[in-house]
Amino acid sequence: MARVAADVRRERLVEAAIRVMVRDGVAKTTTRSIVAEADMPLGAFHYCFRSKQELLENVIEAITGHTLNLALVEMRGEESFEEKLQAALRAYWQHVVANPDEHQVTYELTQYALRQPGLATVARRQYETYLEANTQVLTVLAESTGVTWDQPIPMLARYLTANIDGLTLLFLNEGDAEAAGAALDFAAAHVASMARSA
Repeated sequence: MARVAADVRRERLVEAAIRVMVRDGVAKTTTRSIVAEADMPLGAFHYCFRSKQELLENVIEAITGHTLNLALVEMRGEESFEEKLQAALRAYWQHVVANPDEHQVTYELTQYALRQPGLATVARRQYETYLEANTQVLTVLAESTGVTWDQPIPMLARYLTANIDGLTLLFLNEGDAEAAGAALDFAAAHVASMARSA
């Protein structure tokens, strides 16, 4: 069997962990089920991750990356500020609608981490990751369109994170993608109203 680079093994284990968490739930996911899903020996897990906490943090970063990368791609074009903002949020939203189970895992992870001794930092890091992603979106958006924000970016990132998080959870409970998507458009328009041409 050919040797696989450590970073490739880590990525395979993280993606396998996401699949297992989607299938079995976060609480029932074990290191054995993850390595079985990745078709790797148990020792590979312990070689790649120092702890379950490290794996969970990597899972959060991977899921966030799935949507952040889509949003950033949407901001590469020559569209207007409003079009780029709406396209970025729509890219996120399409991922939610296409992969609801993956997004449900993020809420399970939050609650699981808060209830497990020693894992509260995972839940904190989860929302720090969301804030960092939205900060990046707002920064790239301003730089690529020549606008400035009326409010500090850290505060806008919190506002955007709270809106996206709440609407995602509402959709996962209601199943009404159209209503939640319309509310997301409304949030995008409100965020856009806080930008000014430089």
